[in-house]
Amino acid sequence: MNYKGILWGFVRSKRYQTLIMEHMTVNSSNAPGVESLRHHTQSWASTQATWRFYHNEDVTFPMLSGPMLGLARSGVKESQSRYVLMAHDWCHINFAKHHSKLDKTKMSHALDVGYELQASLLVDANTGAPIAPAGLNLLTSNGIYQCRSQELQPKQSHLDSLFDSIHWQEQLDLDKPLVHVVDREADSAKDLRRLGSVHWLTRTKKGSTFRHEGQFKTAEIISRTISPDLKGVISLRGKEGYLFVGETTVELHRKSEKLASAAPTCRFVMSLVTDDEGKELARWYLLSNVLDVDATEIATWYCHRWNIESWFKLLKSDGHQLEKWQQTTAESILKRLITASVATTLIFKLYSDSSDEANEFKGFLVKLSGRLTKRTKPVTQPSLLAGLWVFLQMCEVLDTYTMDEINAMRQIASSFFAQSV
Repeated sequence: MNYKGILWGFVRSKRYQTLIMEHMTVNSSNAPGVESLRHHTQSWASTQATWRFYHNEDVTFPMLSGPMLGLARSGVKESQSRYVLMAHDWCHINFAKHHSKLDKTKMSHALDVGYELQASLLVDANTGAPIAPAGLNLLTSNGIYQCRSQELQPKQSHLDSLFDSIHWQEQLDLDKPLVHVVDREADSAKDLRRLGSVHWLTRTKKGSTFRHEGQFKTAEIISRTISPDLKGVISLRGKEGYLFVGETTVELHRKSEKLASAAPTCRFVMSLVTDDEGKELARWYLLSNVLDVDATEIATWYCHRWNIESWFKLLKSDGHQLEKWQQTTAESILKRLITASVATTLIFKLYSDSSDEANEFKGFLVKLSGRLTKRTKPVTQPSLLAGLWVFLQMCEVLDTYTMDEINAMRQIASSFFAQSV
């Protein structure tokens, strides 16, 4: 598949194309800046060009997000799943040691200072493979920057901001219906009722109450009325376990609420994952208003939500070193974050491609990366990023120098080392 051709169909700016290519790399923590791809371009000139691009008034969040959303639409259309999952989560970006950033906000405690990212990631419902980001909000001390709007928005609660994003995403005209998957942050009966006919899936706390069979009960007590069945083996956070699933129906009505009209009903799915010895690895109490799929599929969908955590790791410690970026404002951070997100989307597409051609290229990139990978998982997204950067540099060298010049460089290099390079 011609991934570059797909992307450049959405990207018109040559500078933006270059920046995306320059984000196809794994940064070290002490070198968080944008690396220069062109060998004949000085690092300072490349840095200045990048600075001018991000500070250009015509370079807006919606403009930068266009290719990302274009890749999202393309990926959803290619998916074979009936539904597509939209995983939502929050991520703290700690910049406590970056004193030049004056619009930082305090998050959980005095040392947890920086920006809070609320992100949405499209995931294939059948395979669990990430498709593309489809929403980025950055909370600052002054308000919220959104990838869909250039204007700074007023601060909102987590759920108000999330629901605004959900209603916007429902208008994106994607090829398949969405199921919005949220962790326990969305464990609020009155807020879930606000979503109306929007499809959703969330996890509830064991102490949360619902009306079940005419009585208010906690999720833990309701689960005792369910006899879960073994459904098979599932992958959870890189480990395999046995999945047990059972379900019942509850009303979205909390004991503490005075609800005038009848509350809508939803599915209550109890999901249990154990190891070979029967040790419990995870237990989830899930709620969903998706009625036309098996309960096992609901439980599997929630497992797929973990991909957004892996994506955050790729943006931070395993890839782009987000918390080391030197841009001095949240506006510049978000612009670069959108650019990096487009680069990771191309990695998603390559990683999910199972064709012989793609598998051969992935093995080649892992070798170039120099990284050790597990036998059970020979290809990882960070190794693809690292190997791809080496490959892009190789291509730049071949475009810049002739074979005679390269062989001459080999001879020069051999004079400095004990053996021929």
